[in-house]
Amino acid sequence: MESWDELTVTEQVLVRRAVAGTTPRGSAQHITAVLRWAGSPEVPRRRNASPAEQRERVPELAAATLRLVADGWLTVCRALSTPFVQDDGPVVTGPELERLVADPATWLMPSGSTSGMPALSLRATAEGSRRWEARAYAPDAQVAMDRMDLTEDEERVRVCALEASGWLTGPFGILADLPSELEGEELRAYVTADLAPLVRFVREGAIEVLHVAEPGAEATIIPPEDLVDAFGDRELRCDDRDDWGVGFTCILTQSRANAFR
Repeated sequence: MESWDELTVTEQVLVRRAVAGTTPRGSAQHITAVLRWAGSPEVPRRRNASPAEQRERVPELAAATLRLVADGWLTVCRALSTPFVQDDGPVVTGPELERLVADPATWLMPSGSTSGMPALSLRATAEGSRRWEARAYAPDAQVAMDRMDLTEDEERVRVCALEASGWLTGPFGILADLPSELEGEELRAYVTADLAPLVRFVREGAIEVLHVAEPGAEATIIPPEDLVDAFGDRELRCDDRDDWGVGFTCILTQSRANAFR
C-alpha cells in the first residue's frame, strides 16, 4: 500500500486524520460521511451513524490502523495535552496498540466525561505525508475551496459552512426570508436562483446541507435533488422563529473528493 489509491476508504480517512494530527475519536462517524458521499448503500442516506453503528466499525478501524502502522503511513501517540491542542507523546506500539485500537472508546466521541479515557492522537509519518501529498496535490486533484475563485455569494456560503454557528435560514441565516407574495412556480424560480451558489458546492460534494427542526434536535441531511423543494417550504425554513439553531445549515463534507485535504 504505497500509494493513496491503493488504500481503502477507511484507510484514507485515517491517513487524512493523521496528516491533520487529530484524535482518532470521531473517526467512525467521519467514515460514515465519506461512504455516504461515495454512494455506499451500507450507510444511512439522511443521518449520521448511531453509536451502535459506529461501534460496529471498530474492528474495521482497528485492522486498518494496524495495517497503516505496519506500512509506514502513520503512528499512534499518547496525547500529552487537551483533545483540541495535542502535543506528541510516546508512540504506542505492540500489544498496547492492539488493545487500544480494539477499544470503542478510542474511536467514538464521548457523550459525557472523558476522564479515564485513552487520550491518543494520529500522526502521519514523513513517508506517509509524502505519499498523501503526491495524490492531494497532483495535477488532476480537485481544487480546495480556499483556492477557488469564488463569487461574493459563494464566499458567504463557504464561510457559513466553515463556522460552527453558521446558518443558511432562520433569524441568523445568510439567506433572506422568502417573499410572502411568492407561490408556485414563481417561488420555485426564486429559490432556485437563491440557492445557486450553494448548489454548486453540494453537487461537487464539498458542502452538505442539514435541517434542524427544533433546537438541539438531530439534523437531517438534505440530498441535492431535494434542496429546492426543501428551501421552498416555509415551515421547514423556520424563518419566523426566534430560536437560534433551527432551519437549514451547512457544513464542509468529508467526502472522498475532499478527503485529500
